Parts: sequence; structure tokens; C-alpha cells
Amino acid sequence: MVTADDYAWFDEHDVSLAMAFCATFVRGLTPAEVFARLGIFADPEAEVEDFADEGGITAAAVEGGTILVEPNGYACTLDAVARRLSVGTVTAAVFLNVNAHQQFVYAADGRVVTWFETDGPDARTGSDPDRLLAEMVELGMPVEDTDPDEDWGDPILMALALAERVTGVRLTPQSIDEPELIGSTAHLT
Repeated sequence: MVTADDYAWFDEHDVSLAMAFCATFVRGLTPAEVFARLGIFADPEAEVEDFADEGGITAAAVEGGTILVEPNGYACTLDAVARRLSVGTVTAAVFLNVNAHQQFVYAADGRVVTWFETDGPDARTGSDPDRLLAEMVELGMPVEDTDPDEDWGDPILMALALAERVTGVRLTPQSIDEPELIGSTAHLT
């Protein structure tokens, strides 16, 4: 079973990305299906940096589905986007920005099921905020009030592992480096 250690590579792979990103794990859809569902038009000539001012997003096919990566973005954490993307499937988005704001958003069948700040997983909301408790406990995430000074590990790496566990989709260095599609999220935010 995947653990936070399986994502230890993430912080060093692309240091600027690891400081501000949204990675979304989408089960059972291709990159083209994901972009179509979100109304994103792929630009085959573009680099993700071309959309820096308006919000760039990449999509890569991986075993089990698609990985979306938004450098310095957050569109897939928005309720409306998560609901649209998760119809008939499940998604999990992990977000971090340069101000250390962090989110985990799990959506299924058009509903935001579980939402929490990755550095405070004991305070969850959503239509079924406790649905992921077993996986969270197994990963070592605190699910009840804890001492804020307690070191329980890297919350972002744990959230990435949780996203994989609940979707069956794995973020890989290749999915970051070699996306199939690149587009803009400007119309989503």
C-alpha cells in the first residue's frame, strides 16, 4: 500500500512546483475526457508557462486515469469544478500555495465528499467528511484534535499518498514532465 515515503521524490523533483501547485488524481478518464468535461481547450504548441498569468493546467495519462497538474493553481479544488469533474467517478485534489495554504478535496459522483486542510486533517467537512478515515489513520494522519506542535510527518506527501489510495491513480515524475495536454483554467476560476 502506498505511503508518504513513496512520494518523497516530489519535493526535489521540481522545487518550484512543489512550493505552489494543485495535483488532481482522476480515476478512469483520459486526459482528453477530463479537458472536455472541464471545457479546457488544449493548445498543442503551448508550454504550461505560457498560461502563467491566467492559470495553466497539464493532463497526463497514467495507470488508472489522469493526473492534472496546475503550477501555482487551484481550480480543481473549487467545489463547482470538483463536482463537474467527479461525475461518474472519483477525484482527489491536493493543493499548496506559497502562503502555505493547503487543501485536500475528495469528490465522488458529483459531490464534494471530504475536504480538509492537509496540515489539519482533524477538521473535515463535506457530504461525508469521515469517509476516508481508515485510509487517513493507516497513513498516520491525525483525525482527532492533536497537539499542533506534534510532528506527524509531511502533510503534503501524506495527502498525495491518500489521493492515490482513494483514486487508484498515481502521480509520477513522468506525468509532471511529459503531459499530453496543456491548457488554461482561466474560465474556471
